[in-house]
Amino acid sequence: MIKEEIIDHWDGEPLIQITLENKQGVRAELLNFGCRIRRLYVPDKNGRFENVVLSYRDVQDYKTDGVYLGAVVGRVAGRIPYGRLELTDYIHHLSLNEGDHHLHGGYIGFSHRFWEYKTEEKKGEKVVSFYLHSEDGEEGYPGKADIKVSYILDDNGKLTIDYEAVSDKTTWISLTNHAYFNLSGDQKRDIQSHTIQAPGEYVFELDDKLIPTGTLVPVENTPFDIRGDTKLVDVFSNSHPQLNTANGGFDHFFVFEKNAEKAIHLKEEENGRTLKVETTEPGAVIYTGNKIKDALVFEQDRGRPYAGICLETERLPEAFRELGRQTCYVEAGRPYKAVTTFTFGTD
Repeated sequence: MIKEEIIDHWDGEPLIQITLENKQGVRAELLNFGCRIRRLYVPDKNGRFENVVLSYRDVQDYKTDGVYLGAVVGRVAGRIPYGRLELTDYIHHLSLNEGDHHLHGGYIGFSHRFWEYKTEEKKGEKVVSFYLHSEDGEEGYPGKADIKVSYILDDNGKLTIDYEAVSDKTTWISLTNHAYFNLSGDQKRDIQSHTIQAPGEYVFELDDKLIPTGTLVPVENTPFDIRGDTKLVDVFSNSHPQLNTANGGFDHFFVFEKNAEKAIHLKEEENGRTLKVETTEPGAVIYTGNKIKDALVFEQDRGRPYAGICLETERLPEAFRELGRQTCYVEAGRPYKAVTTFTFGTD
């Protein structure tokens, strides 16, 4: 089933919710504002369907959202120090929307714009493709860029996000989705009850403004070594200086091991829900919601630290190109493509 409904109007634009539902009842509710995941219903080990992403109680809160709830962020996900985008021939100065720095595409970016879309049903798949045009110089980025993001829900319960882009000038592009997952369902518990595993080899060291210093921290013998199943409550109780810098949890880019499967595994012990996140990308920012404030009102509860976890698969900053992984540097006319798949199950 694919359903489209207008749920509000903002500034003369209809806010549209597009619902994809498969034969098993897995349901993704998406918004044309910010190309967002609003809700995502999957079963637990007892077959009970609940929402496993954080959602605002009042849809109006998406308009002023400052935590990128479920949004596609870009043109570049993450922080760019001092907004300096340096190409071979020029330094481009990006908008500074987080103090002296550029975050998640700028003041408006891709997360606070209306996207065009179209839907289609293929054999065993429900698809909605969103489209956005980004002008040359928008938020300081060079090049006219055309963006396409497709959400594909199959009959096995996999939700795939397919990202495509092309620019007429050499630029930087690194797209991700900023959903906050909480597998307890309907925010019954925080993520301290979750177990995580990811093939991180290094993390980027952060300064007190959460800007990468340029130093790589090997994960060995640190709380960032989550190559085996790791309880998040054990991470949060650790006193490592980098966890303290990030307000008591992860807010770090994990560089995946070159020869490992590019996948993150998440599990909620009590109800048995599991999530496997597979990606074409060389790493992910894992953010454990350390700074979520109680001023935010979600559907089931107010905001609080550790209410959800973001698994932001993305390209490396260009400053780390010597690692030999894909970076956000995209040549003029050369297609950008990334794919991330979310597979839900029970254990």
